[in-house]
Amino acid sequence: MSRVYAFTSDPAALNSYLVVGAERALVVDTGAGPRQAAGILAAVRAVTELPLTVVNTHDHWDHFFGNATFRAAGVEDFRAGVGFVRDQAGSAWYQYHSVPLEAEPDLPPDPGQLIVDVRPLGAGEAIELGGASVVARELAGHTDSDLVLIVDDVALVGDLVEEGAPPSVGEDATPGRWAQALRDVLALPGIAVFCPGHGQPVDRAFVQEQAANLAELAADPAAEVRELATAPFAWAEETGTAGLRRLR
Repeated sequence: MSRVYAFTSDPAALNSYLVVGAERALVVDTGAGPRQAAGILAAVRAVTELPLTVVNTHDHWDHFFGNATFRAAGVEDFRAGVGFVRDQAGSAWYQYHSVPLEAEPDLPPDPGQLIVDVRPLGAGEAIELGGASVVARELAGHTDSDLVLIVDDVALVGDLVEEGAPPSVGEDATPGRWAQALRDVLALPGIAVFCPGHGQPVDRAFVQEQAANLAELAADPAAEVRELATAPFAWAEETGTAGLRRLR
């Protein structure tokens, strides 16, 4: 059984995740730039010194602009969906000025310096961590490439789910595809917990309601995008001062 942790940091109250196996560990999403990424990496290293694989759920600035900091620290294995691999360079240039410089004062002057080599994860491909497997599923809706990662009974869903704020329906979002993506995630067997890119982990009923809301928006662009909230999650044991919370 793997150990699964969450770490929330600013800007954007991003949830990064850490999955620890016997031989490797996996980090999901690296933040908005050098400062946030350094904090995420320090929290990870407070738990494990195992070799790391980084996976990016999608190509928004708050989820992958920290990759170069992880690479500078010696991480060599970066994975993402096929669409991310295709689009990350253009996304970095397009979104560069969205990063709040007060939060990331050391952001490099050239967006190209944020890019690292990322290998695509195929549908259903598993990342083996030693006694633990993380299975990938590439969907779409929040962006053109939204990666969902399955660890035992936990789904790490990136921004396909958002708790405590309305779903972020940006210019690269497609509400109809997004609603279908959530229905596809709900159809995966054995999932009990859905862990979003922002907000608290949620249950099936929450995801069903968010899917219904997005379907309404697809049918009527004037429909309200509702903010949903859930009861506080029953976290497992705390892990000291690093700020990580254990899910499983």
